[in-house]
Amino acid sequence: PGPRSLALGRIAETARQAYFDMDQLQTHTLVAGSTGGGKTVSAEVIVEEALAHGVSIIVFDPTAQWTGFLRKNAEKKMLAIYPAFGMKPSEAKGFSGNVRQLTDKREIIEVKKFMSPGEITVFVINKLEPQDIDVIVANTVRQVFKSNLPESKELRLLIVLDEVHRLLPKFGGTGQGFMQIERAAREFRKWGVGLMLISQVLTDFVGEIKANINTEIQMRTRDQGDLDRIKNKYGGYMLQSLLKSATGTGMLQNASFNKGNPYFISFRPLMHEHARLADQELENYNKYNEM
Repeated sequence: PGPRSLALGRIAETARQAYFDMDQLQTHTLVAGSTGGGKTVSAEVIVEEALAHGVSIIVFDPTAQWTGFLRKNAEKKMLAIYPAFGMKPSEAKGFSGNVRQLTDKREIIEVKKFMSPGEITVFVINKLEPQDIDVIVANTVRQVFKSNLPESKELRLLIVLDEVHRLLPKFGGTGQGFMQIERAAREFRKWGVGLMLISQVLTDFVGEIKANINTEIQMRTRDQGDLDRIKNKYGGYMLQSLLKSATGTGMLQNASFNKGNPYFISFRPLMHEHARLADQELENYNKYNEM
């Protein structure tokens, strides 16, 4: 524990708290796993902790799953897990920020405007085609380069790209978004800007992106490529542990911890509501943002 430590949950199968140095997020994070394996929840735990430590968050959300961040958790199943992590129901809370639905791929997002410490901006992109999302992502990366941000050794902004595999050509992307993410992975850290890429598959990330990512979180997966990679890199024992892991428990690997070997974390439950806003509520946000 420390002033820049994020409390993520527990070391799996122990009562020991799992802490993570938030400035490690400056050298970028990949979160992967099959649907239902807990990859979004684990990413959201990190984001909740970063917000509590005054980091600005920008999320590109193609499923509207992150829109509940502004509401406090009232889900009975999630609240029932609180005591196991030493949490009280009174700790459930929403976070300050805004939700905006993007419908025009040419809209320019001036990143500096959304850098309010401890606030989250969720850009919902569920109405856009993969090639349009490509344009938005590429333009946003360019905006960070144009923003003239001061250099920083501490994390100031975390940009979250959910379902990022949709930008790959095989899923309908043009590849230009991915090229800009490669640029971002190389350069962003010097300004205190971290990337968090969330995908169903880790093996899709090769070359420059992979080389510049320091933290990997692998939740439960059925992807054969990822399973083979884990077995080859860490051995059959790690593979068996991952296959047997419960929902919400995942393998975290970062060179600064555990001599570079992966370890398993049971991520704590969420404080905010893990459910998307209804379309009507999203419409209201759009209306008031327009005004």
